Amino acid sequence: MDKSIHEKIEFLSRRVQELSRQQTMVSSQLIQLIDELEALKRTANASAEIVSESVEQVEIKTVPPPPPPPPLPQQKAVKTTTTHSSSSFEEFIGKNVASKVGILITIIGIFIGAKYAIEHEMVNPLVRVLFGYLAGIALVVVAIRLKKKYEAYSSVLMGGGLAVLYFITYTAYSFYQLMPQMAAFALMLVFTAGTVYAALLYNRVIIAHLAQIGAYAIPFLLSDNSGRYAVFFGYVAIINAGILIVSLRKYWKSLFYSAFILTWFIYGFWYITSFHYQLHRYIAWTYLVIFFLIFYATFLAYKIIKKEQYGLSDVFVLLSNAFIFYGFGFSLLNYESPDTAFNYAGIFTLVNAAIHLSVSQVIRRLQLADRSLYYLLLGLVIVFCTIAIPVQLDGNWVTLLWTAEAVLVFLIGRMRRAGSYEKLGVGLTILSFLSLVQDYYSYYGQFTSNTGSQVHPFVNIVFVTGLLVAAAQGAIIFYHRSKNYQTTLGPSSLFLGFYNYCLPAIFLVTTFSLFYIEIDHFFNRLQESSEVLYLSTSDFAVVVLLLYAMVFFIAVMMVNQRWGRNKMLAAFLLSGTSLLMVMLIMHTLEVLNDLTRAYYQNGGGYFGALEFYIRYIVIAVTALLLYKGQQTLHEFGQEPAIKKSWTLMIYGVALAFISAEYLCWTAFTGAGKQYKLGLSIVWGIYALMLIVLGIRKKQKHLRLAAIALFMITLIKLFFYDLAGSSTITKTISFISLGVLLLVMSFLYNKYKEVLFGDGEKENL
Repeated sequence: MDKSIHEKIEFLSRRVQELSRQQTMVSSQLIQLIDELEALKRTANASAEIVSESVEQVEIKTVPPPPPPPPLPQQKAVKTTTTHSSSSFEEFIGKNVASKVGILITIIGIFIGAKYAIEHEMVNPLVRVLFGYLAGIALVVVAIRLKKKYEAYSSVLMGGGLAVLYFITYTAYSFYQLMPQMAAFALMLVFTAGTVYAALLYNRVIIAHLAQIGAYAIPFLLSDNSGRYAVFFGYVAIINAGILIVSLRKYWKSLFYSAFILTWFIYGFWYITSFHYQLHRYIAWTYLVIFFLIFYATFLAYKIIKKEQYGLSDVFVLLSNAFIFYGFGFSLLNYESPDTAFNYAGIFTLVNAAIHLSVSQVIRRLQLADRSLYYLLLGLVIVFCTIAIPVQLDGNWVTLLWTAEAVLVFLIGRMRRAGSYEKLGVGLTILSFLSLVQDYYSYYGQFTSNTGSQVHPFVNIVFVTGLLVAAAQGAIIFYHRSKNYQTTLGPSSLFLGFYNYCLPAIFLVTTFSLFYIEIDHFFNRLQESSEVLYLSTSDFAVVVLLLYAMVFFIAVMMVNQRWGRNKMLAAFLLSGTSLLMVMLIMHTLEVLNDLTRAYYQNGGGYFGALEFYIRYIVIAVTALLLYKGQQTLHEFGQEPAIKKSWTLMIYGVALAFISAEYLCWTAFTGAGKQYKLGLSIVWGIYALMLIVLGIRKKQKHLRLAAIALFMITLIKLFFYDLAGSSTITKTISFISLGVLLLVMSFLYNKYKEVLFGDGEKENL
């Protein structure tokens, strides 16, 4: 058995050695074959692909050589890679960068030399022009001769030669008048066509870029301030036409962007530094329209011919072109007389909208591009219609039209699932709200002035405008929350956050302010019409406005509990309610007492017995507000600390009402002199009640509040109540509060096991 195993081991060992030798031989043969194939690859370029595929096939079928691997192929590969990387960098510098820099420097040198010859009158104008043409033609001829073997280098020379020809033609016409205007334009058209042909022939964007740089720079390098701006801008327009044709044909968008930036920069620089309205008005308008249409048509051509989806850069270019055109045009209109400028400004704005509307409809009807471009252009129509409103109109019409646009744009965005329209709706909504705020400001100035009686509360255009704006905001919120109209905005989009949070807040502010301002307006008018008789009108207005705020909060709480279910809104309402309670305690309760006192003294003012009963209306509405707030607090699960604070606020408001009632009635019954002592006793009894409730409900915060109230009462007693009081008053005060403190101490001792046992489980 052992012998058999040893024999098998020896047999397998020999077999492994044989296979290893065979594998080594195969690997050596494969290496030789690869070297031969590489040599064939270098000598037979025509069959390079076939050889390469053969190598790949052989490599796939080969068995990895046994260790150690042959060092020669690896070392050879490393060496080849390093050489190739080094030679690639050297080739890039020598063949690419050097040629472009060289031709650029050559062109600049020609320009500088020509300028020097011109300034020093070294040669006559005709010779200068002829030499210039010869230099440009020489560069073009050399470029053509070198194209077959040195295409990249030839393309650089071609671009430089065309730039020189541009320069010479412009110089011959503008400075020396050696040719008529038509001849100059004809030559420039020829050279433009040559640039187009050369760029297409070489399929290199550098030709067009070099011609573009030279063409734009020459007028500035050789300018003599002759003031021939019409010729100059015509020259720029022809250059743009040729360059943009190339950029469209070969999809070289860098040409389009550079032409766009340079052209508007040149026009703007001229407009700021050299424009005179009387001399240049027609030149300014003519080339403003030409440049706008050239870039507009090119942009549309990209989208229509190339079937290209628009991106952020495209939106920026389209909007920039439209608003640059509109901005310069609007500025030109300002040079007209005020009446004429006012009439033309609105018409010019609507013309802009009409241009984009016409183009959008043509695209839609002929189906020239996808719907995204149609919606983008339609958005521009809406933008210019929006601008036209304040330009031509004033006052509330601006607010109404912007509001209508906001709703329309938002609905289009949702129904057509176009997110850009939803974003545009955000801007229009904010604009309409700000316009409404301005209307309110102007309106408030009207009814607080001497002519305020001419504006009737609740029956005026501002109130109607506010109602429509609030209805529009509510409609947007409704459709935003509807499941039938889903948004295309991302979950993290700021615009979606606006519709979720900011717009509901704006809606609440709009609705609240709408009625608040009208109520305030009503009492202001009433106060102006009653100089002496109704002195309590302003006090009554304070109470009514607070009542309105509380009723508004109650209504919003009920709507949120029934439909909204918004936790953030609930927190806002609770915070607002707390603020209202502070206003009630700090100011309104005192005003209520003044109204009641005035009612008993004067038999009532303008509102009669309502000036007395309104105090109890306030109590009832406050109780309802606090009750709805308590429901909201429990329903939306606020923090325990907030619930405790809310409970303490309720008891604090109750104590404030009790104190106000006590002060009011003691004043009427003739016991007003004893109010200080009685109020301290009332506070002590109330504190004792809080102690009892705190013990029964196991609410520590109520007991601590009671102790704090006792301390405040004692401080008030010693430093305020007993100052100058009689002995009987002091005796009653001390005994009353002493008994209350003893009762409190008894309760703590009786229930100490419950309160301070093995940890009280506190109820909220």
